[in-house]
Amino acid sequence: MPECAEELAGHLEDSYEAFLQEGLPPDVALQRTMCQIEGRFKGGLVLQLLKEDIMIGFTRKIALPGLLTFALAILTAWALDLAHVQPKAIFLANGLFLPIPIAWLCLLPFCGAAGALISRRSGGSLPQRIAASLFPSAIMVAVLMLILVAGFAISLFVADSGWNWALAVPAVAGWMLSYAGASAMCLGLGAGVAERTRRTRATAI
Repeated sequence: MPECAEELAGHLEDSYEAFLQEGLPPDVALQRTMCQIEGRFKGGLVLQLLKEDIMIGFTRKIALPGLLTFALAILTAWALDLAHVQPKAIFLANGLFLPIPIAWLCLLPFCGAAGALISRRSGGSLPQRIAASLFPSAIMVAVLMLILVAGFAISLFVADSGWNWALAVPAVAGWMLSYAGASAMCLGLGAGVAERTRRTRATAI
């Protein structure tokens, strides 16, 4: 693609210069130069540029800020663990329990605000800023779903795997509720506060 774009740019530049040498005004020369591009090729070029812009925009405005938010959330959980601040647990039937990381959830709004601010600095729109702040919850959902899929695969190929669906599904659902659902609300709260603060400052100025 870079070689093709370079070749096209060189051809168009030569054509434009030729039209100028014929005495055409610059705007007419530019119009005739652009008309040389076939409609189908121009459409393909526009689609390619749009695709590259979407990929670059996603990486710069959502993925990278989201990964930084996820790293900040993990570092926060690690710091709490080092401080021996453990999640609370609500014990259910059959030995199941629902983990509630209260301290971690209370700190997550700061992580969500940081993700939204980083995305905004990269030119992210409001939906992109929200997506960046919620990125850690999306990763946690993906990890928990991967655990379920891996357990299903193991139970299919290993006779005595010890995988118990009656316990595994409620357990993963509980972890998803605490570490994905509740975390998404806290992260979104932080992003909302950051957005409201920014608008308040902009109005004051």
